[in-house]
Amino acid sequence: MKIKSMTFLFFLTISILSGCDDKTQITQDIAIKNKQTIQQTPVFNLKTVDGKLIKIIANKSGWNFKGFENKIILLDFFGTWCPPCKAEIPHLNNIRSKIKNDFEIIGLEIGTRRGTATSHNKLVEFIKDFNIQYPITTGADNIKLYHAVKELNVNGSIPFMILFNKKGQYVTHYVGMVPQEMIQSDIEQILGE
Repeated sequence: MKIKSMTFLFFLTISILSGCDDKTQITQDIAIKNKQTIQQTPVFNLKTVDGKLIKIIANKSGWNFKGFENKIILLDFFGTWCPPCKAEIPHLNNIRSKIKNDFEIIGLEIGTRRGTATSHNKLVEFIKDFNIQYPITTGADNIKLYHAVKELNVNGSIPFMILFNKKGQYVTHYVGMVPQEMIQSDIEQILGE
């Protein structure tokens, strides 16, 4: 019995630490290389579940998050079906509530495991069930952006997050579930610069 329990705990730990894999083939030409070099200047029009538009313009000097100027940005790529993605939501809510004047999270829902879009109603229910306190976006540009940053996450695992400073410059990224303290420490370090 102990061996079964230990084996179960081992595999549970591995799945939480590694995140959920997405085997989608990457087909976009756009990529971030060596932190900030971008092959072209892409524009991403992210649509929130409540109908707002978040426009992101990526260029060599940094990324411009329209409407979120002068804020530290954490892009959070997630799936409603991904257990580690669900588990980190309370931690992201906590970080946002502590630093909300200088910080914003933009959640980018990537669709179902089968590669289809998550229905609007299911996503609204998911946001309510998990009490998500930050904007959640959905749609084709989420996938384009996910593919554009593929070099930071070659296996396509989720959760996958990218942290930008107030100037829109890449700071770091996280693949798989990470402790709240690690993300918060990175944000506080940016605030102290």
